[in-house]
Amino acid sequence: MMIPACGAEKEFSRVLHEHGKGKILIAVHERPDGDAIGSVSGTLTVLREAGYEAYALLPGDIPDCYRDFVPEKHVLSSVPDGVDFDLFLALDCSTKARIGAGFFPFPQGRYVVNIDHHPDNEKFGDILLIDSACASTCQLLYRLFTGAGLKISQQAATRLLLGVITDCGCFRFDNTTPDTMTAAAELMKLGADHHKIVVSSYCNRDAGLVKLESELLLNRLHTACDGKAAWVILTPELLSQYHVEVKNTENLIDAVRNLSGVEFAALLRQEKGGYKLSLRTKNAPYSAGRVARRLNGGGHEMAAGGFIPASSEEEASAILVKNIEMEFQS
Repeated sequence: MMIPACGAEKEFSRVLHEHGKGKILIAVHERPDGDAIGSVSGTLTVLREAGYEAYALLPGDIPDCYRDFVPEKHVLSSVPDGVDFDLFLALDCSTKARIGAGFFPFPQGRYVVNIDHHPDNEKFGDILLIDSACASTCQLLYRLFTGAGLKISQQAATRLLLGVITDCGCFRFDNTTPDTMTAAAELMKLGADHHKIVVSSYCNRDAGLVKLESELLLNRLHTACDGKAAWVILTPELLSQYHVEVKNTENLIDAVRNLSGVEFAALLRQEKGGYKLSLRTKNAPYSAGRVARRLNGGGHEMAAGGFIPASSEEEASAILVKNIEMEFQS
């Protein structure tokens, strides 16, 4: 059931009262970014401190820059055999296929709450608390927690502020609204460590990652559409050469997006069967989300991802350019 934004806080409170008496499992999307880490960690902290038996599920690698924001206790890498949960909170995940839990379809009897801000959410679950006007799922969670009368400690506030800051690019992106700034300000009033978030997320890069970024821009930058489209291709060989793990490559695409004249920035990463796509745009009416939805993915209008089945870099690049050209022609 889809709940209007104006009634989300009341519905969230009802769900916790009626279905939160047993074990609660919290999960986010695979390859978690700052908003996913902030969402799962902040929610776990708020619910635990309120007396709920909550657990977070993070089965994949956590980017090094976000490791210090993950609680030490009650975080699972997998669901233990024989352990069941009464309530499942799926956070910041637009599709069932991307949930890091890895056990869809849910067994009968588990109540599923879908809390998200992606405009293309496929609307799975028993209750849908979705608001695409929020710049991040952490912004939405802050509203749900305060509306439900739940206390947000300094530690929980820091974890929620992580998602607010990173999903709007430190307030640089167009998804930043007055409500985003208000949520950030209120979390800082609660003691959120703004300095720690900024240093960890933007000012603490490994030397190998910086060298890899330089290599991509100097020797492996591709352009098309009179320079309005630019992309780089990340291979296993490059990652090995510069001793960089995939989990730490989330922000490499920003170096391409920041180039003057570029409207579409992309990063292609070689995987089994093709190339994982990260796509960004800078200005309307160009839509990263629209391109990504044609390429087996989706996301926001200015930040999205997909997958290109291709046997070579040249084939993947040609498919990408063809779909970007459609945006310039529309």
